[in-house]
Amino acid sequence: MVQFHPAGRDIALYAAVQDVKAGHWMRMRRVLAQTGTWREWTARTQVLGVFAARRNVVELWLREEPQSIAAQVMYARVTTERTLDAHRSRQSVKDSRRVRHLNELADRARQACGRADELNPDDPVAPICFLGLAETDTTGRFPEHRLAPPPPDYLLPAGPWGLLSAAHRRDPFSREAWHRMLRVLQAGPGSAHLSRRAVAMDFARWSVSKAPLGSPLLLLPLYAHMEDYRARRSSGVVRPNLWWTNESVMPAVKKAFEDWFGRCDPATSSPTDLNYLAHALAAGRFRDEAATVFQAIGDFATPAPWQYVTRHPGQWREEFERTRSVCLRRVRPPSPGRRP
Repeated sequence: MVQFHPAGRDIALYAAVQDVKAGHWMRMRRVLAQTGTWREWTARTQVLGVFAARRNVVELWLREEPQSIAAQVMYARVTTERTLDAHRSRQSVKDSRRVRHLNELADRARQACGRADELNPDDPVAPICFLGLAETDTTGRFPEHRLAPPPPDYLLPAGPWGLLSAAHRRDPFSREAWHRMLRVLQAGPGSAHLSRRAVAMDFARWSVSKAPLGSPLLLLPLYAHMEDYRARRSSGVVRPNLWWTNESVMPAVKKAFEDWFGRCDPATSSPTDLNYLAHALAAGRFRDEAATVFQAIGDFATPAPWQYVTRHPGQWREEFERTRSVCLRRVRPPSPGRRP
């Protein structure tokens, strides 16, 4: 049966999330204390932050352990998440009170990120959260969000390059940091939608040129292409059955399969990355390769990208199952008594 949970196959994280949803923080503290790599630390704090942002569980933890570095990091996470939620839900609202409230949330989050950064200057989460907050700065309040790109990449747009560099120094090629940067560029202020998508695609391709083999950053063009596809589809200017087989998309799909999936451990990889790759392969008619990725996914489907390509987003599970069935049919052995 198709299942979805942001924790994926991380059983310890899943248990901590359940405790957070019940208003408890002890298991969250224990799971974070047992986290051994920056990659895992970043992923776990991100998932926990999404759920903790809807409750006061981190505030309760800080009240009990105000000197806890992990609690301060989680406070940076939840304040950032609350700011992003408010920003994305009110983008079309120009009411001055709402803008003032959003700025107050952003300032509180920046203070929390600064505190976490001071306590542990080696932790990549603080600059990653600062990167996320750059998405909400639509008026250019902070100069660090409009820096020129590092040389010699002068053709890339201005953006929070210093924050991306800070995250990179602490955890090279951090998946979340690069995805945050992509999101900032896609939401760039004052530019046309087509220009934003072109800028995001340039950044995704540049990232691929920098990323090592096996890096999840090799999938960034798939995310950029999906955003472009969604925008064009909503305008009725794209034919879905041709988009994923055009010459600008297919090389990115093949590279992601060969240079990322062929070298990664699916059990510890992002379920969303696996689902994006499975969709792109299937839609690009690489169905044998897609079948291999579907086998690695098992039943751990994610809403994206399936909710973006089906007519009714709420039926994303059906879209996943239909596509998986078509692809796996090519590799399953024939039933007994039937000729192959």
